Amino acid sequence: MHDYLNHLEGQEKVSNILKELYKNKRIPHAFLFTGIKGCGKFNTAINFLKLINSQNSETKLKKISQLQEPFVKIILPLPRGRGETNSDLPTEKLSDDQVKEIQSELQLKSENPYHKITLENANNIKINSIREISKIISLNFDEIKFRGIIVDDAHKMTTEAQNSFLKNLEEPPEGIIYFLLTDQPKKLLRTIASRCWRISFSPLDNSTLKNILLKNYGYNADEIDAAIPFSNGSVTKASYLIKHNIKSLLEHTIIILRYSLAGKYLTATKVFNEIVNNTNNQDESLEIISELITYWFNDTLKNKYHTKKINFFLYEDTIEKFNKKFCDVDITKITKNLVELRNSIKNNINLNLLILNIIFELSTIRNMK
Repeated sequence: MHDYLNHLEGQEKVSNILKELYKNKRIPHAFLFTGIKGCGKFNTAINFLKLINSQNSETKLKKISQLQEPFVKIILPLPRGRGETNSDLPTEKLSDDQVKEIQSELQLKSENPYHKITLENANNIKINSIREISKIISLNFDEIKFRGIIVDDAHKMTTEAQNSFLKNLEEPPEGIIYFLLTDQPKKLLRTIASRCWRISFSPLDNSTLKNILLKNYGYNADEIDAAIPFSNGSVTKASYLIKHNIKSLLEHTIIILRYSLAGKYLTATKVFNEIVNNTNNQDESLEIISELITYWFNDTLKNKYHTKKINFFLYEDTIEKFNKKFCDVDITKITKNLVELRNSIKNNINLNLLILNIIFELSTIRNMK
């Protein structure tokens, strides 16, 4: 057997499932890959597609890795062009700069399967993107046995797009394999999920995460070691933390906590907004900062009960001061509320309102002494 699935770092269970399917020649026409962002779902789709086409030449398999159409088609969230209608081509009404940005991001993805594609104002997978699948299917193409259609962030398909995609699943063409990748499978229609072979991916262990970051991104070991404790097994999260200066993010997290606990709402909001608005993806930034705040509260519990090594070790003094001043605060309740607020990001809540809610939640601690 070819070693393509040996490239699935940290996903041995997934690799074994796919090897069995290949060995027994039971290849489903559609997969649903679920798991957190940055755990290797895209990398797996590409390498499995190469495996089931491994009788072909390396030249043709390289075209799969390079994401060349019609060997593989990538469907992803795209911005909507000015005056665009559902009958337009997906990129027809986009500006030249937007098209170049898409091409550049896809190039980076072909070079590094863990690269997170980020496009400004790309919030949904449009129905006209799904309609492009029909054109791919209709091509008389026999250079490889199986072609792949990868729907990245599949949960971002609009309702119209999902209904349109369902028709493709109901009449699966020969030689086409669908890969739906998502960290929010509950947002997919049940009729779509039920027609796919579902495989769950685990968060990556620290050693695997470090190897990927060294090999695929070239970050230095010190940066990686600083980011990993806050990455929750995600390459995407670790890369974000390193790109945006993990030490600075931790410092700003402490500042937000200080001002919020002191009831200085305007200053806390200003600092929070500076971080969130300084990136292309505000949702991601807000999620990261709110998660770092939760990590800090978890550290207060570790410090209080002398269990495990804390993540905010550079700021252990702030944790000890907090525990002395707020020794009777129910930290479990606070972190539960923070997690619920963070999860509301996925429901398209107004970000300014969410930031205020997080700060107000933190400020309630002052009244719990």
